[in-house]
Amino acid sequence: MEERIAVSSPGGITVDLNSILHDVLREWLTVVLITVSAGLLTYVLTMNAYKPRYATRTTMVVTATGTYNDIYNNLRSASNSAGNLSRLLNSSVLRTMIAKEMGMDAFHGTTRAEIIPNSNLLVLTVEAETPEISFHEMKGILNNYTILSDDLLGNIRLTLLEPPRANASPVNPINPGILAVKVMAAAAAAAILLLAFLSMLRDTVRSSGDVERKLDTRLLATIHMEHKNKSFFARFRKDKTSILITNPTTSFRYVETLKKLANRTANLMRDRKARSLLVTSVTENEGKSTVSANLALALAQEGASVLLVDADFRKPSLYKVLNMAEVEFTGLSEYLLEEGEEVSDYGRLVHKAPGSGVSCILNKNAMPQTMEMLSSGRMRAIIRRACEDYDYVIVDSSPMQLVADAEELADMTDVAMIVVRQHFMEARQINDKIDSLNGAGHRLLGCVFNYASSGRFGNIGSYAYGYGYGRYGYGYGGHYGKRDE
Repeated sequence: MEERIAVSSPGGITVDLNSILHDVLREWLTVVLITVSAGLLTYVLTMNAYKPRYATRTTMVVTATGTYNDIYNNLRSASNSAGNLSRLLNSSVLRTMIAKEMGMDAFHGTTRAEIIPNSNLLVLTVEAETPEISFHEMKGILNNYTILSDDLLGNIRLTLLEPPRANASPVNPINPGILAVKVMAAAAAAAILLLAFLSMLRDTVRSSGDVERKLDTRLLATIHMEHKNKSFFARFRKDKTSILITNPTTSFRYVETLKKLANRTANLMRDRKARSLLVTSVTENEGKSTVSANLALALAQEGASVLLVDADFRKPSLYKVLNMAEVEFTGLSEYLLEEGEEVSDYGRLVHKAPGSGVSCILNKNAMPQTMEMLSSGRMRAIIRRACEDYDYVIVDSSPMQLVADAEELADMTDVAMIVVRQHFMEARQINDKIDSLNGAGHRLLGCVFNYASSGRFGNIGSYAYGYGYGRYGYGYGGHYGKRDE
């Protein structure tokens, strides 16, 4: 039974941690680029904006003049003088006077006076852009401190305790590397949260329950994700193995699911007296070709005669799915472009799939001019004739969103099936194509929910590989023109 982590929010949004995590992992490169860019930008801006400040300090003794020159009066005088002295030293009049006396164009630094607690010692500090400037400005203050203490501070006398010392290290050091790392961590977290939020907002089909709630058709089967490569070394080598129920390495659950799908499909087609079935999807990489091939194999294992037709003229892939890449055959597209309407010789197109009782009509070369082939009448005649010769005719078509081929083929077949990949397309887009397949004749049998997660975070690390043959570079790419809306 499928195990999922999903909760429904009050607003009706399904929070599915599997699909959210898959979306985030699929955009790992985006997260890395955002993180690195934020770190580099922070480092550059910090270094450009950073202005070091250097300090020169000296210590002075504050004593009270007059009759009451004792410890208590000295402490009180020191406490009162610190604030007054800071304000006086930073006043424009005194700064101008000191700069003039020192022969400088202006007083560039900032000064402050701080009392050492529980003492009458006052620390005078001058900060400036360089150690030299701070030291010279401190010398200017010391050259005029008697004027300050006698004329401006009244009964307070300042006595130099130690000479000024310029510090060669800045008083405002920074570490742009550490700051950049912190910003990178924050940027990564923000990017992940944004991707997770956007994933939550996507109205996709995330579970079998979503098929029942969101799609205007019945659920025929839920096919769980099946790894193409069964071992770590096979994944490392990227071995290209097909997922077929005749392959002994294919899981028991996958095989049984396809057998159940075949049994249900056969019953529905029998009820409708249908012989031909169209298998399609909304867009590429949803696994329709693999489903078509395995459905044909499962029906053949039950003793039925089955013809599997690759009518995906834009990017045929069934010959790869069925491991017939080395087999020489006449392609369906070349046959359809021949002159005439007679198809009595269509048998020369038919080949047996290796290790099975399935007959196949395949394609190997992409043919963009599909409307010419589909409008000639030969394709319809082949399907009609095949329905007389076989129990089931399964037609694998192009995705519906990319071209109009599937709609044309739907008019030539009795019923249709749509493959829906988990958390791949918007439910609205899927329902639009479902409506197109149903039409007036209600030809759609239902949908196959494909690539379903097999457990708690079960597909992590596999999501980016895709399902079906898009992974191997047989995707639709430039062979599809403007998408049908």
